[in-house]
Amino acid sequence: LKDISVADLLARHPQDLDKEKIASFIEDKVILITGAGGSIGSEIVRQCIKFKAKKLILLDHSEYNLYAIEQEVEAKIDIVPVLQSVVNKKNLEHTFSTHRPQIVIHAAAYKHVPLVEANMHEAVVNNIIGTKNCIDVAIKNEVEKFILISTDKAVRPTNVMGATKRVCELYAQNVPSKTTDIVAVRFGNVLGSSGSVIPKFKAQIEQGLDITVTHPNITRYFMLIPEACELV
Repeated sequence: LKDISVADLLARHPQDLDKEKIASFIEDKVILITGAGGSIGSEIVRQCIKFKAKKLILLDHSEYNLYAIEQEVEAKIDIVPVLQSVVNKKNLEHTFSTHRPQIVIHAAAYKHVPLVEANMHEAVVNNIIGTKNCIDVAIKNEVEKFILISTDKAVRPTNVMGATKRVCELYAQNVPSKTTDIVAVRFGNVLGSSGSVIPKFKAQIEQGLDITVTHPNITRYFMLIPEACELV
């Protein structure tokens, strides 16, 4: 028997999207991606290269994650790695005014539900204040489009992570955006992402343990990382 891949766990065919429409949005644009070294951010970087972005500003506060994605893509496109936290608004303003991004894709966030529950203050600062900083600076610098990566947990929040993301959505919906078009996209459980429950399930199966079920009535909706990022 072959090892099961995460794609095998998807109970449907991945979405076949309009590649020409995606290309027209990305091609020849200067794009800034926050959380660029994370599992979602790094795939967005790959998709932007695939659809021929002009230049990518990769922003992340994890030195190793930023190094890893920089090493992977540096020969393929004009990139600027920025080791920075979205919480520091002054530094963000310098980055935006220097590189003048046309599109911002905001993927930076704390996503692990139990860790966020245990570190609520940091989650509020990073997720809410960090998002507000990014939106405010994008508007100030007349960014054409700002895309907030949100979560299905923001629908009717039952945990801190979902609640922080819902606050971000509300701010994105209600801030006076001037010339900046602000949109949000909610991801379900992204198979193989750093916030995915799948590695935990896999480890439990390999050890012959019971699978952790949050609630017997819960329904999980899964998508693949490339699929999720194309949907942005």
